[in-house]
Amino acid sequence: MSKTILGKEADRKNVSADTLKTYIGKLKKMVDCKTVFTRDGVNKAEYEKFNEIIRECFPLLHEKAEKLTFGTGCFVFVIRGRNAKKNIMLMSHHDVVDGDSEWKTDPFNAVEKDGALWGRGTIDTKTPLFAELQAAEELLGEGYDFEGINLYIGSSDNEEVCGDGMVLATEYFKENNIHFDVVLDEGGAITQGMIPTVTAKSAMVAVHEKSRHMYRCKTTKNTKGHGGLNPSSDSAVNRLCAFINEVNNTKIYKGKFYPEVKATFESHSPYMSFPLNFMFGNLSLFAPIIKKIMLSIPTANAMLSTAITFTTVFAGTKEDPQIGAKEAETTMFIRCIREDDMHKGFEKIKKIAAKYGVEIEEIERDYCQPSSFTSESFGVLKKVMNSNFPDVIVAPYLLTAGTDARRFTDVADSIFRFAPIDLDKAQFASIHSADEHIKTENVGQCVLFYKDFVKEI
Repeated sequence: MSKTILGKEADRKNVSADTLKTYIGKLKKMVDCKTVFTRDGVNKAEYEKFNEIIRECFPLLHEKAEKLTFGTGCFVFVIRGRNAKKNIMLMSHHDVVDGDSEWKTDPFNAVEKDGALWGRGTIDTKTPLFAELQAAEELLGEGYDFEGINLYIGSSDNEEVCGDGMVLATEYFKENNIHFDVVLDEGGAITQGMIPTVTAKSAMVAVHEKSRHMYRCKTTKNTKGHGGLNPSSDSAVNRLCAFINEVNNTKIYKGKFYPEVKATFESHSPYMSFPLNFMFGNLSLFAPIIKKIMLSIPTANAMLSTAITFTTVFAGTKEDPQIGAKEAETTMFIRCIREDDMHKGFEKIKKIAAKYGVEIEEIERDYCQPSSFTSESFGVLKKVMNSNFPDVIVAPYLLTAGTDARRFTDVADSIFRFAPIDLDKAQFASIHSADEHIKTENVGQCVLFYKDFVKEI
């Protein structure tokens, strides 16, 4: 039998109806701003409107905190506490992806209906940002002295396009020797139905995210003579294609259970039905069988293995297509879980490249160290979740997407990716899609969570 010892959803902490009404009013104003980042600044006026709304909605924060700005609109508020020995960062982003014709409502004119607020950014990620700012505003209003901590609240204006907002912010932190004990960003949420046979809701706290490595792979052998007289098998295009084909058909990375992935299933095993509760409760024994099954499922495969994708190919010219290309190149994109494992497999890739006269050059490295889920900081987060959401299982996990939090790998001890937004399947599907919405009750719960987290950390 599965274990059922969690509390009930009715036991969650909540704010009053009047307070919630005020919250929704502020959040609606934030959502109504079309903060879709473009390189040419098309929505600059919308960003200016957004910043004015932030100033209007959180006056104490603007009065009592220092505000740092980076790049085109990334901002960080700093509240300096009494006897501060820790630096804590709460972060999110205020840019959003655009809407489309599939929406039933205007994505940038938020509508409250059916117990939810509908609009672009209500999940990703203006609700978490609102809740972080509102939590700080209320703590300042209550005279909280932030004993022992400096609280930072940061938000990027271009996270959705892998922009430089938080990159510039972390460069500033490095230059000024500012190190964070904890960074709490978006990336995980409260979900349901993600773990087989578990009916309870889960707070999935990402303690790591897959990295991004890009390489230029270019042919180095020069084909001599007239293109039409040379053997086609030795052309630059053929050799590059052969290299790509062999890499794709060689098991470079076989996959393994990493600690955070094990912890996800072990945390849930008491709540699974038989026989999964027995199998995942004894993962060391059943790991080979489970790994084989998971590797056959694309979404599960991403949690266990390094992925290789060839994203672009360049060769020859349109102007003279009859002459064979003297050189050809492709971009290889690798997403790994552990960098040392990636480097071991990379030796195989280099041997294949040598066979076909392909030279490999690294053009981007974006790796974030995993954080401990046995640390004191994770324990605090779990304690606050258990207090505010007693109906929810708290578990570490691996994020296969990407967040701005990865920028902090050199300036933070613990990096967690989690916002206490409670998502059903329809809400989860609406992220970067049509009809994004947040349950209004959950907005108040988010504010209470961040207030408690700041007090407990």
